[in-house]
Amino acid sequence: MLEKLHGKEIFAFDWREITSYEKACEVLGIKPREFKEVGDRPQYMRMANAVQQLLVICEAINENKGWYDKDGWGYYPVFVLYSKQEMDEMGEAECKRKGIHQLLAAAVANYAEYAGVRCAITNNRGAITVAYCGFPLCLNSDEKAAFVGEKFFELCCQCYGITPKMD
Repeated sequence: MLEKLHGKEIFAFDWREITSYEKACEVLGIKPREFKEVGDRPQYMRMANAVQQLLVICEAINENKGWYDKDGWGYYPVFVLYSKQEMDEMGEAECKRKGIHQLLAAAVANYAEYAGVRCAITNNRGAITVAYCGFPLCLNSDEKAAFVGEKFFELCCQCYGITPKMD
């Protein structure tokens, strides 16, 4: 009724305003929940909290338009992993400018050049980029996936029990 009286534009919502789990809950009209860190493996509860929060955040950012775009495509936060040598060659200032963080653990590590959470394979960087490691936090646009990867980077890492070295 209000939309008919005042027009849809007045009620338009910008998904970029979702910058916290609490804001996502507010947008969805649900109460924030947190798993208790109990038992022998509290680190698993922290990971479960992160997964649950990211799913709620992605649902809110997707704006009731589903997890995929109109063509059936899904988009995911992708993190490019750099070797210690590559980071040293870039230098601390350049890494900081680009938002590159050192990871103190990895979810997958088959060999030195391949470790990751939805990552580009570093030994094939020039020839191929794939993203097949990690939990699928699906969004319905490339822009939204990049937003989640940037704004919720630490929460994404927390899903895997990874601690980035943040300066």
